[in-house]
Amino acid sequence: MRIVAILICLLVMGCEAEKVNSSIVGNWQWVVSQGGIGGLTIKPSETDQRQMVFDAKGNFSLIQTGKTTISARYELKNAKSITSTELVPMIVFPNEDAMNMSYTIKNDSLFLFDEVYDGFGHTYVRK
Repeated sequence: MRIVAILICLLVMGCEAEKVNSSIVGNWQWVVSQGGIGGLTIKPSETDQRQMVFDAKGNFSLIQTGKTTISARYELKNAKSITSTELVPMIVFPNEDAMNMSYTIKNDSLFLFDEVYDGFGHTYVRK
């Protein structure tokens, strides 16, 4: 029994969990958007660079090619998605005409999904 306990301790100590920064706060640089009814792929160009900025106080900005085009308040909630029966992490823009977006963060990548049918998936990397 003692040997089993020692082996379990060694196994647990030898495994290191991958550190994932799940915080959305920060600057995110756009990489690609895919989807829509035509299955389009849209990538940044010289005239279309996008950056999303989320701060810890609930402020959001979308910067396109150096100009702030959207400033809004945001909230993070677990909410019902059109693609799942489970609650999923969601970016909600209260008091705005913007749609909610479900999201996933993996390592330094932010994956956003429009919560509409035939919507787009967007990939951003932490800047």
